[in-house]
Formats: sequence, structure tokens, C-alpha cells
Amino acid sequence: MDGALESEAKKWVIAGIPLLSPLKPIFTNTADNESGKDEEECCTTPTAEEARIPSRLACPPPPRKQKPSSRCYCSGAREFFTPPDLETVFIRRVEKA
Repeated sequence: MDGALESEAKKWVIAGIPLLSPLKPIFTNTADNESGKDEEECCTTPTAEEARIPSRLACPPPPRKQKPSSRCYCSGAREFFTPPDLETVFIRRVEKA
């Protein structure tokens, strides 16, 4: 095997590529309760009323339709202003047969 150990970092050389050795696992112990109390001091889910998710609220009603605008139904025909020289603005084209 071509593996070579170097310095304190312990590098492995495999096929010419230097690799670091895997990290050692760290084992930790849980802290014992010195006062001898039960596990009341551990993390627990809050059960107070203010910590609860509020109940579903009722949806608001849909928007109402708008009232139709008041239309002016004037009796009689509509009259438009027609200037006497309006015909001079437009060009008449005569069809050739």
C-alpha cells in the first residue's frame, strides 16, 4: 500500500492524491440533574393558550355588485351640432366604372 502518514494532520496519499484522514467521532455525555428533579426542566412543547395556533376565522363575505349608474333617458332624439362647412373637410372620391 502506498499510504504514507505525514505530520500531525495525518494525510493519506492514495494514487498520488493527498487526502485527510476522517475525523474522529466526539462522544458527549448528557448533564445529570444534580438536584434529582424529574425531567421537568427538559424542553417541552408550550401548552399555554397564547402559544396555540388560533382557530380558523370565518372568511369575509364576497364584495357586493356595484349599483348601475343612473342613465339619463332624455325624451326625444339626440341632436348633434353640424357646422355648415363640415363637407369641405372630407374629400369625395368618385368610383370609375
